[in-house]
Amino acid sequence: MRILKVVSLMLFIAISDCGLCQSSTSFLQMNNPVIRVLISDSTADALITPTSPFSARTLEGEEILEVPPGLEISISRGDNSVILRDNASSYTTEALCMEPLDTDGSFILQKAGLDEKNPGRSYEGRLEIFPGEGGMLEVIIVLPMEKYLMGVVPYEIGPDSPIEAMCAQAVAARSEAFVALVTRKYAGKHHDICSDVNCQVFRGNERRSTGSDEAVTRTCGTVLLFEGQPVSAFYASNCGGHSEDIRNVWGDRSQEKSYWNSTGFDGKGMSNLDLTKEDDFLKWLDSSPDVFCNHEKYTTPAWTHKNFRWTREVEAGDLTKWISEIRDIGRVTAMRPVKRGVSGRMIEVEFIGEKGTLIVGPELKIRRLFKPSLRSAAFIIDPQGPQNRPDRFILRGAGSGHGVGMCQTGAIGMANQGKSFQDILRHYFPRAEIRTLYK
Repeated sequence: MRILKVVSLMLFIAISDCGLCQSSTSFLQMNNPVIRVLISDSTADALITPTSPFSARTLEGEEILEVPPGLEISISRGDNSVILRDNASSYTTEALCMEPLDTDGSFILQKAGLDEKNPGRSYEGRLEIFPGEGGMLEVIIVLPMEKYLMGVVPYEIGPDSPIEAMCAQAVAARSEAFVALVTRKYAGKHHDICSDVNCQVFRGNERRSTGSDEAVTRTCGTVLLFEGQPVSAFYASNCGGHSEDIRNVWGDRSQEKSYWNSTGFDGKGMSNLDLTKEDDFLKWLDSSPDVFCNHEKYTTPAWTHKNFRWTREVEAGDLTKWISEIRDIGRVTAMRPVKRGVSGRMIEVEFIGEKGTLIVGPELKIRRLFKPSLRSAAFIIDPQGPQNRPDRFILRGAGSGHGVGMCQTGAIGMANQGKSFQDILRHYFPRAEIRTLYK
């Protein structure tokens, strides 16, 4: 076994030619910056099959071996090291780099946190692998911003969405990625951003389409700014007809001033209902408002139809069990809304049991209490069975997701009405400026 002593390189990141810009103004000069994406930290081994020539190297650039297309190599976690094996040999290094020898070189990655039945995912870019925590590998993709976004847009809004909706998604995702680079809010020792819903979904090449690539290319370098800084451009699947105030969803993000007083009816004009009030919220659920995410009013894909309005039946025994994981309040006999946000989403809900009560909030904790999680926290409760001891609860709700920022279903509805991506972004981010930083 060949041992390669490597002095750890802190960051391959020569973020383009301008370094990692963290001031409020220097990021404006970043030209298609490089971004490091964590794609796995939950496996101790991986299989990599290049579809074009790659060079396996140390992070300092010392070549270990050249890997031809089609040759499967295995990567495993050693003792504070990474072990590479091909058909004939094994090599141990402190960290490993797989560098494409072609401009658009790609590879298939298997078993890096994926279901073993999955045939793997295709990625482009430079692959960096480090020994991670808990005996696992940290698998990182390093690639230019615009190439990264081609692996985000089709997974976040769908590769067959109308082009203007995908353009709006590309700008929102680029803004969030710039925020990640500038603020380091998602950063780890070796990465700038993760690849799941905790950041934004990145899955490489598999779902890319001509349209989704075009959306990235057409909006190249375009971001959302507020007071000269990039906006965390949040988005969710379906707002249910009204967006939510960020301060009601994420208390730790309440400093995001671009979202203050920017929530609104997802249609033309205004609603005359106050969704913080129970009676008005019930009227809202029972109506079919003229909003862009309503499939009865605007053209949206079939997969969105189940999200605008939905019903869920919950057994009292199941609910009691889920509540007991937080606190034992005995058999649940009632649920009571305590406080709703401007979209009707519950900020706090009280569960009443035979031995006590429990208030749960904010909206994400409410959703996740249920198994599987609720589509959204915008729902009403209809107890079924004996009046003082119902045996089940019917929940009727609106929307899917947190409701902050852009409604992806509404963006599709707007695009199908002939609205431009600029129109869409101004509708959902009314306090933000749309600016092209580079082309």
